[in-house]
Amino acid sequence: MPFSAISQCTGGDSGSSLPACLPMSEFSWGYTIAAYPIGGVVGSFVSMYSNVWFGRRHNIMITCILFIIGNVISAVSINVPMYSIGRAIVGIAAGMCGSSVSIYVSEISTNKARGALGSLFELFLNAGVLFTQVCGLYMSYDPLWRFLWGISAILAFLQMLCLFFFTVECPRRLCANKEYDRAAAALQKLRSGADVEEEFAALLAARQREVESAIPTMTIWDILTVKNKHITWHTIIIMVIQAYNQAGGIGPMSVYSVGFFTQIFDGNHKMATSLSLADGAVNTAATLVSVMFVHKLGRKNLMMASLLGCTLGCILMVVGAHDTSKGGVIIAAAIIYIGFYSLGCGVIPWFIAPELVPMHALASASALGSSANWLFNFLINILWPYISANLGTNAFCVFIAINFVGFLFVLFFMPETTGKDLDESDEKSSGEDNIAESGAGSSHGDEKHEKKEVEYLEN
Repeated sequence: MPFSAISQCTGGDSGSSLPACLPMSEFSWGYTIAAYPIGGVVGSFVSMYSNVWFGRRHNIMITCILFIIGNVISAVSINVPMYSIGRAIVGIAAGMCGSSVSIYVSEISTNKARGALGSLFELFLNAGVLFTQVCGLYMSYDPLWRFLWGISAILAFLQMLCLFFFTVECPRRLCANKEYDRAAAALQKLRSGADVEEEFAALLAARQREVESAIPTMTIWDILTVKNKHITWHTIIIMVIQAYNQAGGIGPMSVYSVGFFTQIFDGNHKMATSLSLADGAVNTAATLVSVMFVHKLGRKNLMMASLLGCTLGCILMVVGAHDTSKGGVIIAAAIIYIGFYSLGCGVIPWFIAPELVPMHALASASALGSSANWLFNFLINILWPYISANLGTNAFCVFIAINFVGFLFVLFFMPETTGKDLDESDEKSSGEDNIAESGAGSSHGDEKHEKKEVEYLEN
């Protein structure tokens, strides 16, 4: 919403020491927007190491510092390169944070609550987008557009304080680091008032199996060179699902929505702004529905319904764009698209990785998945101005095809993981990695392993 105020000085000039705006064309604006997802790709790869070195909780706290630095740079920028650098730093923070938060939420949750808590990530993200849109509506003039980034920096600081005082590290991560006392205390705090003895014993048993199997941490190269077919295939599924968080057209429906709708409604900026705000509200409401039903309906069913709904929304968008007198069709298309997107494509990608890959491959698989998300964020945001300019009213035909292909992929290849224990992945992967070593004596080895595990749990 502040696009014209930032790039074309339509918001006036307050006479402050900083420039009233940073003049740029719509295509140049696309490149400044692209600095954010480029940073996101970098941050995703960095998270592969930072998640292991610092743990999930500390890694998210580090990203808060980067959020503050990047937003302050954008807020006081005096030229386009400086503005873009600030956005890139925020992108790095977002890439690191998104990967860490999705793992963190999955690992601290119970099997039954994981889907709902994972959906809360997208719910609050959408609430943040809606909050930003409302702020942008009333702060689209100099110098207030700069304070938009100041608000983000303040929120990042508050987040860091909340993380420090109210959260704990993942018990699963602490057990992997052999910090068993801290892990037990963290689990008890997360399950306040509950008996955690059985759950903690299961955590210890899973880590014991991991130690006995002596499986090394898998790198991205190990996954790409198919050291374990099961993990590589599941990583591909994670990457595809993460890609559909961005690939199906959500960028044009959010980042470029006001400009796109203004064009469709023959320059009616007020109508375009109102529809964009309505989309933000629907996005938040639909995500709340997903929070309530994700465990009952299942991950796969929600993803298929989401992609079919997005396909329908894109079809209606093309139909409505050909006849702008039917404004109701365009409004219905936008609401249908956003509503169905939020049910599956918006929420499932953020907690699917820990349900599909074991812990020793989780950091690398999550980094690849998050990178796919950010890569498509970058590609769509860069290509959309050209798609819109060349295809015009048929621009959303591209997303009709993309969303339907995604539906077919999920239908045939995505496994259902609802209610799955996170350590089931570890057990299955450990078994595959050790098949070649066990040979003819596997039966005897299994009995010996079971005996050890029973003794360990009893102790």
